Amino acid sequence: MDGLISAKYALKGAYWNKADWIFHRDVLAIVSKLKDGEGQYMWRQSVLAGEPDTLLGRPVLMSEYAPNTLTTGQYVGIIGDFSNYWIADALDFQVQRLVELYAETDQTGFIGRLECDGMPVLAEAFARVKLA
Repeated sequence: MDGLISAKYALKGAYWNKADWIFHRDVLAIVSKLKDGEGQYMWRQSVLAGEPDTLLGRPVLMSEYAPNTLTTGQYVGIIGDFSNYWIADALDFQVQRLVELYAETDQTGFIGRLECDGMPVLAEAFARVKLA
């Protein structure tokens, strides 16, 4: 729990209103069981349909692409204002039609190619959660 609190307060207050947590589902299974000193769960289940669960007052999102290696010293999640994370397409989207490859079964195959990448454009809008 200390790592989560440290990450939240490492994030500047100006970004808290739009900040979200992102974790892998394996990490969420552990984080959702954390309790405070009075035995109360830190995780708050959403009571309204369409509203995300919260952790330390901020929404929690799940990503299969977030790290799930639960080893000391490794990063396991992030909190940040994702309006400061940009995704850019580098080249045109290309589609290749594969008629001959599937001719025996009277089918047509397609291959699509797109080069894109994403990264934070403002580093101070993000803080990573590291296992102690």
